[in-house]
This record gives sequence, structure tokens and C-alpha cells, in this order.
Amino acid sequence: MILRCTSRSARGLVRFLLAVHWVTLWAGVSLLAWPMFVTLESQVTQWAGERQLAAASQAAKEKEKIVEPRRQLPAGGKQQPGGTVLGRFEVPRLHLSYVVLSGTDNRTLDKSIGWVEGTSAIGGAGNIGIAGHRNTHFRKLEWIRRDDEIKLSSPDGEYCYRVEWIRLFNPHDFEVLDPAHGPALTLVTCFPFEYVGAAPLRFVVRALPDENTRPRLRASLPAGLAGR
Repeated sequence: MILRCTSRSARGLVRFLLAVHWVTLWAGVSLLAWPMFVTLESQVTQWAGERQLAAASQAAKEKEKIVEPRRQLPAGGKQQPGGTVLGRFEVPRLHLSYVVLSGTDNRTLDKSIGWVEGTSAIGGAGNIGIAGHRNTHFRKLEWIRRDDEIKLSSPDGEYCYRVEWIRLFNPHDFEVLDPAHGPALTLVTCFPFEYVGAAPLRFVVRALPDENTRPRLRASLPAGLAGR
């Protein structure tokens, strides 16, 4: 049996339902496509970042001469253009490994974890701040624990830290990034991890340099600050 819509209202209803069908279909496709795009973009960023770090590391080795070592202050790393590859971050026990990009805007954190501008540079003796999204790159941070090893590297070398504590803070407690806490590494992400929407708290991990890394960081301080 074939049913035909003979009234104008019935034909209008059919057109309306068809429009709703297509809008719903495209909305569903978009919701599925966006996470796939973010994941693919992150993977490309990791691959390209690793290549950049390898090239920079090789160039640094070739340029090593008998010169005065570079000196840097304990905090306030040099600002780089957003998205610049600065180094690599690893937590071996959690199989967590990502390149560190400059900046913490949403586009940067969609690609990888980001260095907090104004904090110490990688290899510096200040308080190094690194942030990441709780539902992507820092998802495994939920299972980090005290004394876990964290490796932070740049073309200049590798530095090892040990987790000292894990605490929750309010979003406006910027004191955790104060340079006075250095030498240290401070990781920040939102909490709770499963929260839908803007999370109300910040999950903060504080790590301190191990016995081999600490003297190397101190040695980079200018004369007069090394003994503080």
C-alpha cells in the first residue's frame, strides 16, 4: 500500500521531519569526527615534535665548544611562540610520554601538554609549570603517586624528578606556581577527572629534582644565587 500526502500541512510535516533527520545526522557525525580530529592532531604533533627535538639535540651536540655555560634565572623562562616544541615529558611507570609545547591555550593543550609561561624553563633551577587537559594527555595523571619518577628533557639534556606530593587547589590558587618553590616541577590539570563541564578544582602534582639533577640545576644559576 502506498500512502500519499495530499494536504499541504502533511507535506510540510514531512519536510520538517526530513530537515530534523539531516540536522541530527550531521550533528552526530560532527560529534564523532571532532574527537578523532583531536586525537589525530595530537599524534601528528608528537611525531613532529620528536623529530624537532632529535634535530635540535644533534645540533646542540655539534655546537658544543669550550665556552662559558649558559646561565639562567631560577624562574621566568624565555617566552616562545605558542605551540613551540620545548622538550619531552615522561612518567615511565604510567607509560606517559608527550612533547612539551609552549603555552597553555586550548588549541595548544588539544595537541599536547603545555609549559606555563612565566615559570622556569626546562633545565632551570626555578619552579617549572606544566599543564594538560584531564580528559586527554593528562588523563593518566589520576594514577600518579608519591616517589614516581618524572623525566623532563630538552635539547640541552635530561632532568629527573620525584613526586613529592599530590594535592587539590582552587582554580585561582596561583601560589603553587610561585618561583620560590623551586627547584621543582609542578603539574596542573582539572579535577575531578570524570567531571562534565568546567571542573571546580585543580589537581596539582609537585615533584622535586633527584640527587643527580639538583646539582646540575644549581650550577646553572648566576653567581650570587647558587648558594641560596
